[in-house]
Amino acid sequence: MFNLSTQEVVLSIEKSPLKIVRGTIYQEYPNFFGNHYELDLGKKENFEKLENQTQLNRVKLSKNSEVMKKLTVFFMNTNITKALEKKFDTKLKFDSVDVWIDSKGYKLAPHVDDPRIKLHLQVYLSSDNEGTSLYDSTGELLYTFPFKLNYGYALYNGVYSHHGVEEIEEDGRTSLYVRYQ
Repeated sequence: MFNLSTQEVVLSIEKSPLKIVRGTIYQEYPNFFGNHYELDLGKKENFEKLENQTQLNRVKLSKNSEVMKKLTVFFMNTNITKALEKKFDTKLKFDSVDVWIDSKGYKLAPHVDDPRIKLHLQVYLSSDNEGTSLYDSTGELLYTFPFKLNYGYALYNGVYSHHGVEEIEEDGRTSLYVRYQ
């Protein structure tokens, strides 16, 4: 089942304040998709290893799955892009979307995303696991987003946007990751 509301997502973006902590610019969304959404990711066999991360405990939903096709169209929506542009005061263009499942042992050291990406948006699709953390340029932990179902954040990519994931202790850390150029 696929039932997402662009109106709910735009409201989440509009209502959430922009935060700046030691140069890191982001928003948090405690209820990103609103209260009445459905997103069935399909069968386990629809997931595959990431090309550049085959040694890591992460799989992604195949781009050929119906859900991925729908998510791509959903996040290309002009209303969502314009709400993010207005909030972050920058021009954006949709780049891509992934759905990831991380297993026990997965971790990602603090890093800054590829400079072609201006902003990323991550929404958690499961609960009770490790949230993404923000760090300063020396590696000092600044903040960890709560890992809760339907909780999300947007992070502006720049020299101060170091983020990563501490080692996952439980299988099934599921999230949606959207990139904008």
